[in-house]
Amino acid sequence: MEPQMDSKLVAEALLFASDKPVDIKTLQRALRTRSPEKVRKIVETLKNEYSGRAVEIVELDGGRYYMRLRPDLAAQVKKYTRRKMLPHGVLKTLATIAYYQPIPLSTLAAIRGKDSYRQIKILQERGLVESEKKGRTSVLRTSRLFADFFGVENTPSAIKSLIDKMLASGGETSIKHASTLKKQNGSVAQRPSQTQKDGGKSSSSEG
Repeated sequence: MEPQMDSKLVAEALLFASDKPVDIKTLQRALRTRSPEKVRKIVETLKNEYSGRAVEIVELDGGRYYMRLRPDLAAQVKKYTRRKMLPHGVLKTLATIAYYQPIPLSTLAAIRGKDSYRQIKILQERGLVESEKKGRTSVLRTSRLFADFFGVENTPSAIKSLIDKMLASGGETSIKHASTLKKQNGSVAQRPSQTQKDGGKSSSSEG
């Protein structure tokens, strides 16, 4: 095989094997090149080759690339597969962020407990959640990748509408968990922290 073909195969293998977006620097190390432009050309070639297929390669903010099942096909095959993308507790945290975004990190921690910090890190590594510093805390929202995965506009109202539709059609328990918080506790921002509720003990479970 020619060197260019070897590089393309390595890039394709890395994107396929990774469960989160891959940045340019990681691809450069894998391809043993100092040229980001060379990496972009290789990935662009792969993107064109995958165009129109069930699996596609998308470019995200920050020079990151992600190989995924096309959103319009994901919903059709989901019921026939058993693999879960994320642990249940992480999905609950993701659903809470999606439903109430933009949501302060401090508020989310009060809702989901101390373990939410670890869960948020997982979601950020997967490229599903983004954070923006605001005062002493950070504000969380879902990413464009999240919106693209579900095939909706990347706005809080569109994503909340999606979740409402999922609920109406019997969506999974992670989504139901997020939507019932407001009914049970009033405004999310006013919900007492897990520490207060448990009398000084913080929750670190995956629930």
